[in-house]
Amino acid sequence: MLRLVLAAALMLAPPHDSFVTRSGAHLELAGRPFRFGGANVEWLGLKGYGPFDPGGPRYPSHYEIDDALATVQEMGARVVRAQTLADSVGCTLCIEPSLGQFNEAAFEPIDYALASARRRGLKLIPTIVGDDARAGGSGCVYLRWRGIDVPACSLVNMAPFWTDAAVRGDVEQHIDAVVNHVNRYTRVTYKNDPTIFGWDLLNGGGSPRDWTRALVAHLRSVDRRHLVLSRASNALIPGVDICVAFVYPHWRQPWSSLRDELRACKSARRPFVAYEYGWDRTNYPTVGAFRRFLATLAKNPLVAGDAFWALQAHQDGHGWMPIPADTTDRAAAARIETGQWWALYYTGIRTLVNTAADMAARAQLIRAHNYALWGRRVPPHALPPRPTITSARGRLFWLGSAGAKDYSIERAPSANGPWRTVCERCVTDRSNGFRTVRGAWYRVIPYNLDGKPGPPSRPARS
Repeated sequence: MLRLVLAAALMLAPPHDSFVTRSGAHLELAGRPFRFGGANVEWLGLKGYGPFDPGGPRYPSHYEIDDALATVQEMGARVVRAQTLADSVGCTLCIEPSLGQFNEAAFEPIDYALASARRRGLKLIPTIVGDDARAGGSGCVYLRWRGIDVPACSLVNMAPFWTDAAVRGDVEQHIDAVVNHVNRYTRVTYKNDPTIFGWDLLNGGGSPRDWTRALVAHLRSVDRRHLVLSRASNALIPGVDICVAFVYPHWRQPWSSLRDELRACKSARRPFVAYEYGWDRTNYPTVGAFRRFLATLAKNPLVAGDAFWALQAHQDGHGWMPIPADTTDRAAAARIETGQWWALYYTGIRTLVNTAADMAARAQLIRAHNYALWGRRVPPHALPPRPTITSARGRLFWLGSAGAKDYSIERAPSANGPWRTVCERCVTDRSNGFRTVRGAWYRVIPYNLDGKPGPPSRPARS
């Protein structure tokens, strides 16, 4: 009887109050099967830490976090992987700027991202050891703190990191600081927060077994409630819940290369998550090829979820965030590590590699795929939220609306109207605002991909 009562209580718990759990080779949420499409938003905790940014790291604003997560919702995604929610070391704005010194200010955007995701019913995956574009990888930072120099250090070239006991202790100290942090907005300790899907031990998952076994044992000693993600080679280690891998034909990592890993994952009765996959034409030359890849993921019952790399959002002030790891070399743009091929702007922009129309079409394939994994019909596009005008002096600028394809501009002699359309869906988030007439009042109206308008901005005087 008690078991039935507990099961009923679990079924009644709302998803945002429930932890994602594993049952054999499947995931569950609030007692129901959980399968998800997701997005990588690497910068939710710290912008410009992973993919190279000449401006250096900065904290994302609340608006940028909300805009990204609202876009994730619009795309039908249920999980967001964000490396910088737990992994940032060795920089002034990092969680751990120097060994053993933790930065309370760095937790503020992370706290806010968790609170915003919770409101939206989204789950987040933080990474413990990930990429730092300036240092070669977070593992390289830990090594330098201990005076261990590895020439050309990187996530795939940091051998002492896996065996040095002091370095491992430093990673465990970092884990403790993160999982025991209390969110200033929700007052929930991270280790008790069901918004966190689980802990990604290493970007890419491929950590050696001995290191993985030790780290999982430590993590389980301080957090027994969250899932742990690692490579299929670690699937049989007690405490590892999910097999993960990248899928990038661009980097010679096609789906077909994962046969052995999928077999090992299935044998271990663990679910599989393709937690980074490429979506653009350098990975799948045609829209049809990309559609077939998504269908392959959807029809494989071992695949519990996936997440494309990588979503960009509107920038605080006006327009879109800049292309990460940018280059102006058209010949190299389709080959090197740059957002010119992998950065996805939901309604589509033109890059050196992708056309706006192709990016927009692939984003809609991802949206349909996400809803299919969820087991739901694809709904009409959500109405974009109310824009906020940020400047009306000479030119009109506004904060972009998640899901807006374009905007109309209205003008009036007073804040109360009468309003006249002076620009009918003639500007986008790539436009340099809109020229204003001095002394007039303006408001901005967003339109979604179905051509339906969202609420107008509050008026502003030029």
